[in-house]
Amino acid sequence: MMLSQTIRPGEITLDHHALGVAMAEPEAPCSDAPVYAPEAAGLLLLLLLLSPKEPKEPKGL
Repeated sequence: MMLSQTIRPGEITLDHHALGVAMAEPEAPCSDAPVYAPEAAGLLLLLLLLSPKEPKEPKGL
């Protein structure tokens, strides 16, 4: 059996006050979203250059 729901025009009402409050609410001043930091590329390159090299296989064994 497949469940379905029929919505007729006029059955859905909007709370205009709540909608207005949600639209007028300012964004949070701090968020955990990642931001572009151009200096990070240089730091990553520096860490890559300073990282230890892979050990080489001993020759002649």
